[in-house]
Amino acid sequence: MDIEEVVRIHAKPSGEEGKKVGLEMNEHHFDLWKWGVGHISFEPDSWILDVGCGGGRAVSILADLVEAGKVYGIDHSPEMVGLATELNRAAVESEHVTIIHSSVSELPFPDGMFDMVTAFETCYFWPDIVEDLKEVRRVLKDGGRLLIVNEMYEHTSFEDRNTPYAKVDGMNIFSPQDYMDMLESAGFSSVDIDEAPENNWITVVAVK
Repeated sequence: MDIEEVVRIHAKPSGEEGKKVGLEMNEHHFDLWKWGVGHISFEPDSWILDVGCGGGRAVSILADLVEAGKVYGIDHSPEMVGLATELNRAAVESEHVTIIHSSVSELPFPDGMFDMVTAFETCYFWPDIVEDLKEVRRVLKDGGRLLIVNEMYEHTSFEDRNTPYAKVDGMNIFSPQDYMDMLESAGFSSVDIDEAPENNWITVVAVK
């Protein structure tokens, strides 16, 4: 599979190959997700939206952290909605978790609904990053937080690890300064960034 096809299938997993990718992401990104959520505190009654929930394992991590709260996951791939729903079946049946087919560009939620929005390995593919960040900000409560966690970003060893992906249409890899600028443009009031360049990981926390 060439790199363009890899990016395409990760951007919107579909069919049997897409389901396989979703299952692989559940396994391979677990350590990244755990590192990312360690940067933020969780109130047990928080309401959280996970944008681009993929195969749903991040949703399950979040659901365990907010036992008295509620977790919504959205994905624009019907196959990922199915996988995430199945993985979180018991929590979905108890209404602790809800998985919805939707796009980040038009979130089906009222203003100020969530205490936190998470985005794991997804904002590379958002259609209009600043406008989509504004839409995320809209559904956050005042003082609510956005957590972005990615395994690729532009940094000092960018040439070695990320350049092939940066050249593919449909995928955008951002630097820490890019995140600062985009989140400021989207109206967020503060931004904190942590990097683990040895792992090629970045976590961004922004406050509405």
